[in-house]
Amino acid sequence: MKTLAPVVAAALLLAGCGGKSASVTEPQTTAATTAPATTGAAGTTSFLVYTLDPADGKLLVARATVPKTEAVATAALHELAGYPHSDVPAGLTVSIANGDATVSGADLSGAAEAQVVYTLTQFPTITTVNGKTRADVEDYVPAILVEQPSPGEAVTSPVRVTGNADTFEATFQYKLEDADGKVLAQHFVTATSGSGTRGTFDVTIPFTVAAAQDGRLVVYENSAENGAVIHERVVPVRLIP
Repeated sequence: MKTLAPVVAAALLLAGCGGKSASVTEPQTTAATTAPATTGAAGTTSFLVYTLDPADGKLLVARATVPKTEAVATAALHELAGYPHSDVPAGLTVSIANGDATVSGADLSGAAEAQVVYTLTQFPTITTVNGKTRADVEDYVPAILVEQPSPGEAVTSPVRVTGNADTFEATFQYKLEDADGKVLAQHFVTATSGSGTRGTFDVTIPFTVAAAQDGRLVVYENSAENGAVIHERVVPVRLIP
C-alpha cells in the first residue's frame, strides 16, 4: 500500500536492507540520520524511498507508508518498483551481512542502482549495497537533495530541513513561499562540504501563516559565473499555523 499526499503523486522515498549470510536479519524500524523509518500508531510502517525526477533523471525523495512490517528492506524494494518514474524492476530480493546489503533478482541500470543505494543506506545498519556507497552513485544525485521535509508533508514552524548538497563553496539558497507565492523566509545554507565533495545540511526555518495552506520550499544555487539561478529544486509542503 502506498500513502502519499496528493500533491506528490510523482515523488517517492526510501527504506530497506538485506545480506549475504544464510541467516538474514532485516534492519529494524529505528531512526536513521536524516530519513527515519517509523512505526505508526495505526499499524503502519513509514519510510523514505527515492524515485527519479522525470525532468532530469536525478533522485527525487518521497515518503511511503505500508502495513506494519519488520522487513522494511523488502517492503522498500517493492514500493520502489511501483512508483512513477522509478527504474527499479519488480522481483528484487535483499539480504544483509556485515553492513553490506546484497540485492539480486534482476540487472539494475545505473539509475535503479542509485535509487536502491540511497533507499537502503538510510538505515544505520547498512553502509553499502552490492559493495557500493552513496558516493558511487553521485551522477544520479541532484546538486541539492532535500530529504526532509518530504513532498506534501504538513509542517509547523520552525520547519526542519535536512539533506545533502554539492555546490560551489558548499553554499546554496532557500526560500519558503505561501500559497500566494509570498516569501515567508529566505536565506542561505552552508553544507558541511562542497565544490566537488558532497556534504550534509540541517537547518530550521521559522515562518508565520494565519491559516493552513499549501506552500513550497525552493532550494537553488546562484551561479558563481553570472548569478543566475541553477540547480533549483521545489518541495511542495502544507504549512500549518
